[in-house]
Amino acid sequence: MDKPAKDFDAHEVTEEVAERVKKRMPDVDDDLIRREAAASVESHADARVTDFIGIIAERETRERLAGIAEESDAGSDAGSADTAG
Repeated sequence: MDKPAKDFDAHEVTEEVAERVKKRMPDVDDDLIRREAAASVESHADARVTDFIGIIAERETRERLAGIAEESDAGSDAGSADTAG
């Protein structure tokens, strides 16, 4: 009774999430998007209700990628500040 729905396919959901995220974040590397999408989908794969995993995983993936981009920008800003002086 507490098993995930039989028709839930983590690979399929991961691909769908990655596709939607890529449309919204076209400059981000495809492999990075897929890795982050897979991690998010897998973290919810054992949920009793799987209907919304794709939506949740898409949001989490975009948030993770935005965080990675912010960290990257902060690192490059710090480096350019060092060379500016």
